[in-house]
Amino acid sequence: MSIWRALVLLPIFFSCVCLAEPENDKAILEMEKQLERLNKVNFHPNLLPIILRNSDFIALTPQQVATFKGWGKTNFKPMVAVMNEVIRKRIEFEEAALSPLVSPDTLRGKQEAIFQLHRELLDFKLSCRENIVQTFNEENWDGFMMVLGEEGFPIPSQADAVEFASFSVKPDGAQTELTDDQSK
Repeated sequence: MSIWRALVLLPIFFSCVCLAEPENDKAILEMEKQLERLNKVNFHPNLLPIILRNSDFIALTPQQVATFKGWGKTNFKPMVAVMNEVIRKRIEFEEAALSPLVSPDTLRGKQEAIFQLHRELLDFKLSCRENIVQTFNEENWDGFMMVLGEEGFPIPSQADAVEFASFSVKPDGAQTELTDDQSK
């Protein structure tokens, strides 16, 4: 079995085990490990495991934790399935690219299919991000930024953090700024 095939099968195995309902730290850590293995599939960071692992420090309420776990229960398996499909399609592309019988148009089509999967994956991650934006309060943002700094993530400037905390997305995808009353 090639290393690529093992990389595809391993996440599939873990996706069955990982997130039926992350009830404890072990489940959260397993989810985080699985996402880390797949993280090179997309640029947007996997924030939910970090948030759940640090829920006490971020000062999440039980209702906020339930909101995040609910998002994960609904979206984690489909998101991992898309990640696995990206990996599978990349392997197919690499194999096809080495064949002199495969046309450039076929390779372009395969690449476009990978791009479409990347867009689907980004939609999952943007949905998670929107869930975070809608669920966090000011205290949560402060704690979260500290956690991100400890994890080695680039931290937005204070002005950027304020803008991010007041950012909202309308259903049509248009960006809007919330007023002070709306953001509380």
